[in-house]
Amino acid sequence: MFNKVPSLRRRWFVGLSLITVGLIFAMGALLWQVAELSSLSAISEQVTRLKPFAGVTRLLLIAMLAVLWPRLVDLTVRAGRVDPTERSQLLALRWRVVAWLLIIELMIGQDLFGRFFLATSGPVA
Repeated sequence: MFNKVPSLRRRWFVGLSLITVGLIFAMGALLWQVAELSSLSAISEQVTRLKPFAGVTRLLLIAMLAVLWPRLVDLTVRAGRVDPTERSQLLALRWRVVAWLLIIELMIGQDLFGRFFLATSGPVA
């Protein structure tokens, strides 16, 4: 009689949102505590030291998405969230999504804009 799928989705959405908010507050409290116990220069040094690791992690996650994309599409089709007729369209979108994620990573994560403007802002002759 009544469809329970929307209420189940809503419950999962609310639950995961609350977990996310809780994790954000926990990370904020942790960072606040670290900032109180050590100097800002030490924190800046640690962030600078971890930047290459974070960049490699993001690139590995993008590569994992590219590799697992067909399985994820098949999983969503089997779960009934996507029509089987749309499966080929989603499979065709894989490289477009990966390309955009790489562009965003280069521009923001690797600071390509900043490096470009720093390289071109030399003395004017």
